[in-house]
Amino acid sequence: MKLSTLLASLTLLTAFAPLGAHATSYDSNLIVSGDAESGTTAWNAIADTAMFQTVAYADPLFLYPDTAHGARHFAGSSGSAFSAGWQQVDVSDKAADIDGGGLAFKLDAYLGGVGDQEDNTLLYVSFLDAKGNEINHTELGPNYVDLRDYYTVLAAFHTSGYVPEQTRAIRFDLSMDAPDGNASGAYADNLSFSLTTPAVPEPQSYALMLAGLLAVAAVARRRAR
Repeated sequence: MKLSTLLASLTLLTAFAPLGAHATSYDSNLIVSGDAESGTTAWNAIADTAMFQTVAYADPLFLYPDTAHGARHFAGSSGSAFSAGWQQVDVSDKAADIDGGGLAFKLDAYLGGVGDQEDNTLLYVSFLDAKGNEINHTELGPNYVDLRDYYTVLAAFHTSGYVPEQTRAIRFDLSMDAPDGNASGAYADNLSFSLTTPAVPEPQSYALMLAGLLAVAAVARRRAR
Protein backbone atom coordinates (compact mmCIF):
# COMPACT_ATOMS: atom_id res chain seq x y z
CA MET A 1 0.00 0.00 0.00
CA LYS A 2 1.29 3.46 -0.91
CA LEU A 3 2.07 5.81 1.96
CA SER A 4 -0.35 8.39 0.58
CA THR A 5 -3.15 5.81 0.52
CA LEU A 6 -2.36 4.72 4.08
CA LEU A 7 -2.42 8.29 5.33
CA ALA A 8 -5.71 8.91 3.55
CA SER A 9 -7.20 5.84 5.24
CA LEU A 10 -5.96 6.96 8.66
CA THR A 11 -7.44 10.42 8.09
CA LEU A 12 -10.80 8.89 7.23
CA LEU A 13 -10.73 6.70 10.33
CA THR A 14 -9.76 9.65 12.51
CA ALA A 15 -12.68 11.67 11.17
CA PHE A 16 -15.13 9.13 12.58
CA ALA A 17 -13.17 8.00 15.65
CA PRO A 18 -14.18 9.38 19.07
CA LEU A 19 -10.94 11.24 19.72
CA GLY A 20 -10.22 11.71 23.39
CA ALA A 21 -12.76 9.01 24.19
CA HIS A 22 -12.83 7.32 27.56
CA ALA A 23 -14.85 4.50 29.10
CA THR A 24 -18.45 5.35 29.86
CA SER A 25 -20.21 4.66 33.13
CA TYR A 26 -23.58 5.65 34.49
CA ASP A 27 -24.06 8.40 37.08
CA SER A 28 -20.52 9.77 36.70
CA ASN A 29 -19.13 12.83 34.94
CA LEU A 30 -18.16 12.03 31.34
CA ILE A 31 -16.43 15.40 30.82
CA VAL A 32 -12.73 14.93 31.59
CA SER A 33 -11.23 17.73 33.70
CA GLY A 34 -14.53 19.57 33.84
CA ASP A 35 -13.32 21.21 37.05
CA ALA A 36 -10.37 22.98 35.30
CA GLU A 37 -7.90 21.69 37.89
CA SER A 38 -5.85 19.77 35.30
CA GLY A 39 -5.54 22.61 32.83
CA THR A 40 -6.66 22.10 29.25
CA THR A 41 -4.79 18.86 28.52
CA ALA A 42 -8.02 16.87 28.15
CA TRP A 43 -9.36 19.31 25.55
CA ASN A 44 -8.62 19.27 21.81
CA ALA A 45 -7.86 22.44 19.89
CA ILE A 46 -9.94 23.59 16.93
CA ALA A 47 -8.11 24.61 13.76
CA ASP A 48 -7.36 28.33 13.51
CA THR A 49 -8.99 28.93 16.89
CA ALA A 50 -7.32 29.92 20.15
CA MET A 51 -7.62 27.50 23.07
CA PHE A 52 -9.19 28.81 26.27
CA GLN A 53 -7.09 28.78 29.46
CA THR A 54 -7.44 27.99 33.15
CA VAL A 55 -6.78 30.67 35.76
CA ALA A 56 -6.82 30.90 39.56
CA TYR A 57 -9.92 32.08 41.41
CA ALA A 58 -9.61 35.68 42.59
CA ASP A 59 -11.88 38.24 44.23
CA PRO A 60 -14.49 39.49 43.48
CA LEU A 61 -15.55 36.33 41.59
CA PHE A 62 -18.15 34.20 43.37
CA LEU A 63 -20.41 31.23 42.53
CA TYR A 64 -24.19 31.42 42.68
CA PRO A 65 -25.55 29.38 44.25
CA ASP A 66 -22.41 28.83 46.29
CA THR A 67 -20.87 25.39 45.87
CA ALA A 68 -17.55 23.60 46.26
CA HIS A 69 -14.94 24.30 43.61
CA GLY A 70 -11.23 23.88 43.07
CA ALA A 71 -8.52 26.50 42.86
CA ARG A 72 -8.92 27.17 39.13
CA HIS A 73 -11.61 27.86 36.54
CA PHE A 74 -11.78 28.16 32.75
CA ALA A 75 -11.38 31.55 31.07
CA GLY A 76 -11.18 32.72 27.49
CA SER A 77 -7.94 33.56 25.73
CA SER A 78 -6.59 37.02 26.47
CA GLY A 79 -5.21 37.30 22.95
CA SER A 80 -8.34 36.44 21.00
CA ALA A 81 -11.98 37.45 20.72
CA PHE A 82 -13.00 33.80 20.45
CA SER A 83 -11.48 30.72 22.04
CA ALA A 84 -12.72 27.14 22.17
CA GLY A 85 -11.85 23.49 22.72
CA TRP A 86 -13.59 20.14 22.51
CA GLN A 87 -13.55 16.56 23.74
CA GLN A 88 -15.57 13.50 22.86
CA VAL A 89 -16.72 10.32 24.56
CA ASP A 90 -17.58 7.01 22.91
CA VAL A 91 -20.90 5.68 24.23
CA SER A 92 -21.31 2.81 21.77
CA ASP A 93 -21.03 0.35 24.66
CA LYS A 94 -24.38 1.72 25.84
CA ALA A 95 -26.05 1.24 22.43
CA ALA A 96 -28.67 -1.20 23.69
CA ASP A 97 -29.88 1.19 26.40
CA ILE A 98 -29.70 4.20 24.08
CA ASP A 99 -31.64 2.59 21.24
CA GLY A 100 -34.18 1.21 23.69
CA GLY A 101 -35.21 4.81 24.32
CA GLY A 102 -35.54 6.56 27.63
CA LEU A 103 -31.85 6.83 28.56
CA ALA A 104 -31.68 10.13 30.42
CA PHE A 105 -28.82 12.60 30.76
CA LYS A 106 -28.03 15.54 33.03
CA LEU A 107 -25.90 18.53 31.99
CA ASP A 108 -24.60 21.07 34.51
CA ALA A 109 -22.14 23.94 34.41
CA TYR A 110 -21.25 27.21 36.09
CA LEU A 111 -20.96 29.95 33.45
CA GLY A 112 -20.29 33.65 33.85
CA GLY A 113 -17.96 36.55 33.37
CA VAL A 114 -16.57 39.85 34.59
CA GLY A 115 -18.74 42.76 35.69
CA ASP A 116 -20.08 44.78 32.79
CA GLN A 117 -18.01 43.00 30.13
CA GLU A 118 -19.99 41.36 27.32
CA ASP A 119 -17.75 38.26 27.33
CA ASN A 120 -19.88 35.11 27.37
CA THR A 121 -19.50 31.34 27.48
CA LEU A 122 -21.34 28.48 25.75
CA LEU A 123 -21.21 24.74 26.47
CA TYR A 124 -22.53 22.90 23.39
CA VAL A 125 -23.20 19.14 23.46
CA SER A 126 -23.58 17.15 20.22
CA PHE A 127 -25.12 13.68 19.99
CA LEU A 128 -23.38 11.89 17.12
CA ASP A 129 -24.21 8.75 15.16
CA ALA A 130 -21.69 6.04 14.18
CA LYS A 131 -20.45 8.17 11.25
CA GLY A 132 -19.94 11.30 13.35
CA ASN A 133 -23.05 13.10 12.10
CA GLU A 134 -24.97 15.21 14.60
CA ILE A 135 -28.37 13.72 15.43
CA ASN A 136 -29.33 16.39 17.93
CA HIS A 137 -27.76 18.74 20.46
CA THR A 138 -28.29 20.56 23.73
CA GLU A 139 -26.48 23.52 25.25
CA LEU A 140 -25.98 25.71 28.29
CA GLY A 141 -25.46 29.45 28.01
CA PRO A 142 -24.43 31.93 26.93
CA ASN A 143 -24.55 33.82 30.23
CA TYR A 144 -24.72 37.38 28.93
CA VAL A 145 -24.02 40.42 31.07
CA ASP A 146 -27.72 41.16 31.63
CA LEU A 147 -28.28 37.62 32.92
CA ARG A 148 -25.39 38.12 35.33
CA ASP A 149 -26.89 41.45 36.37
CA TYR A 150 -23.42 42.95 35.82
CA TYR A 151 -21.85 40.88 38.58
CA THR A 152 -18.50 39.07 38.35
CA VAL A 153 -20.10 35.71 38.93
CA LEU A 154 -20.28 32.09 37.83
CA ALA A 155 -23.96 31.09 37.86
CA ALA A 156 -25.35 27.54 37.81
CA PHE A 157 -26.89 26.32 34.57
CA HIS A 158 -28.70 22.98 34.22
CA THR A 159 -30.63 20.99 31.65
CA SER A 160 -31.66 17.37 31.23
CA GLY A 161 -33.24 15.17 28.62
CA TYR A 162 -32.93 11.89 26.79
CA VAL A 163 -30.10 10.62 24.61
CA PRO A 164 -31.34 10.33 21.01
CA GLU A 165 -31.54 6.81 19.62
CA GLN A 166 -28.56 5.80 17.42
CA THR A 167 -26.20 8.03 19.41
CA ARG A 168 -22.75 6.44 19.47
CA ALA A 169 -20.58 9.35 20.65
CA ILE A 170 -21.13 12.61 22.50
CA ARG A 171 -19.00 15.70 21.81
CA PHE A 172 -18.54 18.63 24.20
CA ASP A 173 -17.56 22.05 22.85
CA LEU A 174 -16.69 24.84 25.29
CA SER A 175 -16.36 28.28 23.73
CA MET A 176 -15.75 31.81 24.97
CA ASP A 177 -16.69 34.87 22.92
CA ALA A 178 -16.05 38.59 23.41
CA PRO A 179 -17.00 41.54 21.19
CA ASP A 180 -14.08 43.62 22.50
CA GLY A 181 -11.42 41.25 21.11
CA ASN A 182 -10.33 39.85 24.49
CA ALA A 183 -12.25 36.79 25.73
CA SER A 184 -10.44 36.47 29.05
CA GLY A 185 -13.51 37.81 30.88
CA ALA A 186 -15.61 34.75 29.94
CA TYR A 187 -15.61 32.10 32.67
CA ALA A 188 -16.73 28.48 33.24
CA ASP A 189 -16.28 25.79 35.86
CA ASN A 190 -17.77 22.55 37.25
CA LEU A 191 -18.75 21.20 33.82
CA SER A 192 -20.61 17.91 34.19
CA PHE A 193 -22.47 15.53 31.88
CA SER A 194 -23.79 12.20 33.15
CA LEU A 195 -25.97 9.37 31.92
CA THR A 196 -28.60 8.20 34.38
CA THR A 197 -28.69 4.50 35.25
CA PRO A 198 -31.74 3.03 33.46
CA ALA A 199 -34.53 2.18 35.86
CA VAL A 200 -35.18 -1.53 36.41
CA PRO A 201 -38.91 -2.33 36.78
CA GLU A 202 -39.74 -3.63 40.26
CA PRO A 203 -41.50 -7.02 40.64
CA GLN A 204 -44.84 -5.27 41.14
CA SER A 205 -44.35 -3.49 37.80
CA TYR A 206 -43.71 -6.80 36.06
CA ALA A 207 -46.88 -8.22 37.65
CA LEU A 208 -48.98 -5.28 36.45
CA MET A 209 -47.46 -5.53 32.99
CA LEU A 210 -48.29 -9.25 32.81
CA ALA A 211 -51.83 -8.66 34.04
CA GLY A 212 -52.31 -6.04 31.34
CA LEU A 213 -51.07 -8.37 28.62
CA LEU A 214 -53.37 -11.15 29.83
CA ALA A 215 -56.33 -8.77 29.77
CA VAL A 216 -55.53 -7.71 26.19
CA ALA A 217 -55.24 -11.36 25.15
CA ALA A 218 -58.61 -12.18 26.74
CA VAL A 219 -60.33 -9.34 24.87
CA ALA A 220 -58.74 -10.49 21.61
CA ARG A 221 -60.00 -14.04 22.13
CA ARG A 222 -63.56 -12.85 22.80
CA ARG A 223 -63.53 -10.77 19.63
CA ALA A 224 -62.23 -13.72 17.61
CA ARG A 225 -65.20 -15.94 18.59
